[in-house]
Amino acid sequence: MTGQRRIFNAPTLSGVIEEQAQRLPHETALIFEGRSWTYAEMDARANRAAQALLALGLKRGDRLCWLARNVATFWHALLGAAKIGVVMTPVNWRLAPAEIAQIITDAEPALFVGEKMFIDPLRSVDDFILPRTMILESGGEDCLDRMIDAQEARRPSFTPARDDVVVQLYTSGTTGLPKGVVLSNRCYYEVGEAGLKAGIISPRFDNETILHPLPHFHIAGVNFGFMAWSRSMPVIQHRQFDPAAIVREAQSGLPLNSFLVPAMIMMILQAAKTVNLPLTNFSQVSYGAAPMPEALLDAAMAMMPQARFTQFYGMTETTGGVTTLAHEDHARGLKQRVSAGKALPGCEVQIRDPETRKEMPQGEVGEIVTKSAFIMDGYWRKPEATHAVIRDGWYWSGDAGRIDENGYLYVVDRVKDMIISGGENISPAEIENLLAAHPAVFESAIVGMPDEKWGELVRAFIVKRPGAEVTAEQLIEFLRPKIASFKLPRRVDFIDVLPRNPSGKILKTTLRKL
Repeated sequence: MTGQRRIFNAPTLSGVIEEQAQRLPHETALIFEGRSWTYAEMDARANRAAQALLALGLKRGDRLCWLARNVATFWHALLGAAKIGVVMTPVNWRLAPAEIAQIITDAEPALFVGEKMFIDPLRSVDDFILPRTMILESGGEDCLDRMIDAQEARRPSFTPARDDVVVQLYTSGTTGLPKGVVLSNRCYYEVGEAGLKAGIISPRFDNETILHPLPHFHIAGVNFGFMAWSRSMPVIQHRQFDPAAIVREAQSGLPLNSFLVPAMIMMILQAAKTVNLPLTNFSQVSYGAAPMPEALLDAAMAMMPQARFTQFYGMTETTGGVTTLAHEDHARGLKQRVSAGKALPGCEVQIRDPETRKEMPQGEVGEIVTKSAFIMDGYWRKPEATHAVIRDGWYWSGDAGRIDENGYLYVVDRVKDMIISGGENISPAEIENLLAAHPAVFESAIVGMPDEKWGELVRAFIVKRPGAEVTAEQLIEFLRPKIASFKLPRRVDFIDVLPRNPSGKILKTTLRKL
């Protein structure tokens, strides 16, 4: 307990809400666009959702594809599906219709549910036939919300098991088609245990509230809701990320606890400055999914002075968990503030040579591998792809990193993004972080370009801040005293926007082709 907050873990995802419905039935669990649900009401609607899915003929192991923004019914449907062994499969609505169609085809869902605005464009995709489909929030005959509300709130007779799959999330990847990451109750229970042992996201105040703007098709978008409820914190669900709306929410007086990616943090700070409003009500800010430039971290800590900051490093395949960097490690002057932190309890992390697979000496860069009880079951119907990344129980991340003498992990790049020039390894992220401190640089991406003599040389793509002017020569002179000469860009290109995949990751393969 923290104050009046009950902190616990449950063996199944649906068990989190069922247990809270028994213990704290009248406490608020979810707030969405002016409506709220208590834990008892959440569990009751989840039971109605389960009965609706059963009435539609869904059974254990069936996939339920979901294509919608962050509506409240997602949580009720996910819980209801988990109560009967049906697998919630959220799809990234930011993808092109043809890409969405590929994922739906791969998942082979027994039911497809989404917002009409996303479903209609799929009807014109060549050679794609919509599976059995229901609409959200429409109110018509094919409306899932209407069907759920018409059911009895009777708990299904099915008993979820540890090994039942509950969520299938599709990795965005920077190359190749997305793969379905299969996550069971085991994955969520074990990562939940690790989080509780590490003391992460523990509420600091009795009225602390989770502010949730992350998309449900990302691992953190699912995890953060259940982390809130297992710590007895209500969730304010935003339909989608809106920096101005978050700034307004921060004026409510409630202590806010949120998970954000660095780009989101940057936009929230800018929105707050634009309207000259404070962000002092943030009590905790967790971040991950991309590196946090030190200049941005300094700005965030200055504008959110009451907040405790926690960094998470993980991936969908590890149910979001590998390492965390505690608030105390974020202090200025500490070298570990730019690290990804230390391994979660029950999680092993090593650095290995991607070719020989042998463990690297301390401090040397190699591939990050990890072993824990919360590694995925595998990729959906892709045994070869699964065996390529899980070897003897170890998950090979594809990330390059090193571990220092104190056990802090430093993620330096994707293995494939490392630049090798004259036999020297060059980390693009190191140069990108330095460039982020230049007042004229909004964003940068560093890639290797072929060179007959050295193998590769460094090339920089720069997006300037609005109204700012800077030359390639000025940027190189800015970098010169900070890094070795062989790491300096030999070519600098100024572009309007960096190419990204739907998850926001920079497409360096596209930049290399330029």
